[in-house]
Amino acid sequence: MKEGIRRNPPIYLLFTAVGFGVGLAGYFGWHAIRTDPHLLLVNKKTNPHPWLSVDQGTNIKLYSINQKFDKNVKKGYHDDL
Repeated sequence: MKEGIRRNPPIYLLFTAVGFGVGLAGYFGWHAIRTDPHLLLVNKKTNPHPWLSVDQGTNIKLYSINQKFDKNVKKGYHDDL
């Protein structure tokens, strides 16, 4: 195995790039969990349904294309009752 790696030096670059990508993805996930107010992983007792408190025009996605909403839609399912 060591001889194959020594014969092919671009393997070092490949391992470095893949390792950097995996590390960066891990950091991004950790940072999003720690700082994003919409990711409520710990506070399930006081707010069991966090998606109900998000306004309709709020963008909570990382990347969205052509996200346009009408403001006249009702907020909840049981508003008519």
